[in-house]
Amino acid sequence: MAASIGNALAGKITMEAFNRLSGDISSLQAQISSGKNDPRPSADPMRAAQLSVVMEQRAAVARFTENAQLATDRLDQADVQMEELGNIVREYMTIAIQAANDTLTEEGIAGLRSEALALRTALLTVANSRDTMGLPLFAGFGSGEPFANGPNGVEYLGDGGRPTLRLTETATLATGLNGSEVFMSVPTDQEGGRSLFEMVDDLIATLTLPLQNARPNHTVEGKGLFSPAATRDPVQLSFDLTGPGGTVTISAEVMRGAPQPLLDAVNAASPTTGVTARLAADGENLIFEAIGPMTLSNFVQPTAGRQPVGSFVALDEADLPTTSATLIRTERLSSSRMVGNFNDAVAHAAAQRAEVGALGRLAEDHAKVLAERKLRIDQSVANLQDLDVAAAITKLQQLLLTEQAAQQTFVKINGTTLFDYIR
Repeated sequence: MAASIGNALAGKITMEAFNRLSGDISSLQAQISSGKNDPRPSADPMRAAQLSVVMEQRAAVARFTENAQLATDRLDQADVQMEELGNIVREYMTIAIQAANDTLTEEGIAGLRSEALALRTALLTVANSRDTMGLPLFAGFGSGEPFANGPNGVEYLGDGGRPTLRLTETATLATGLNGSEVFMSVPTDQEGGRSLFEMVDDLIATLTLPLQNARPNHTVEGKGLFSPAATRDPVQLSFDLTGPGGTVTISAEVMRGAPQPLLDAVNAASPTTGVTARLAADGENLIFEAIGPMTLSNFVQPTAGRQPVGSFVALDEADLPTTSATLIRTERLSSSRMVGNFNDAVAHAAAQRAEVGALGRLAEDHAKVLAERKLRIDQSVANLQDLDVAAAITKLQQLLLTEQAAQQTFVKINGTTLFDYIR
């Protein structure tokens, strides 16, 4: 027995089909107008899944690109500051060379001291410089000022880290240098790693009394009075004693009221140097005697700081000074040592700037790779999102023809009555 449906139900089903067809036509017309595929996952689940993955990659590349720009900006700022650091250190080396000139007047020394003090302020400004985001360039992972004046000079308050930014899923890049490496660990030939601020303060001290008039070595003829700067606490003092016979390094413990160890050390070396020693009338200082010149040099006393370690003056036959005593400073504060140290500091600043430049080039290279990667991703997104307009127009024409034919068929069927069938 054949199944049948009423006119009302048939009309309802037909209208729903017309509505779906009309909706498909409208959707396709909208897609053609926008040039984009239907974004709904239900329209094409496979394409939607692929598009989701590509869009995640696009978002990641956008983050990496932003990081690359931040890294470039920060490294550019660091490069500017490292250039300034190099200029400051070179000026200090010039001051150290000029300070070695024994013919400098008091006014000349005062001028060098003023220049050195002004450069110290500039150096501290460089060390505490910040990037465009307001973050310190040389504080490691810290956010506060990394350098501050303390009781023992400038101190480093940062940490040993180097801030980094992620530029790919697997690669990070340092965005600056560590302040301790740049300013507190200058490699020198004579003294190993030294603080640049300590070197600066040493130079300033030699341009200031009492070290201003002190010398790292002094020579007298025949007889001289050596007065070590002794205190109540025993300290180790060493120096080179050069007499008519040769040179020997003298090393002894020095303490106020106890000159005997130093006296014994000098006399023990007498067969080599040709210099003998005896106590002065005050029982504290030593009189050196030789047939010819005597030179004291290369003084080392770790606890001396920036103070003279003694004085040396020529004596006459009556053991009276023939001139003003010459103050002695340690070899660490000698002009030659400071010129050498600042020369090493110039090389160190250049090396640090070269490292910043290398990091900057890496950041730029990453930015170029990310730009190329973004272009490829954009092309993939376009392939997944953009509509094949020619194919869509062909499909639209087919749908319009289908709709027109269906409507004509519906009208014809609907217009047929029972009398038409009877005829």
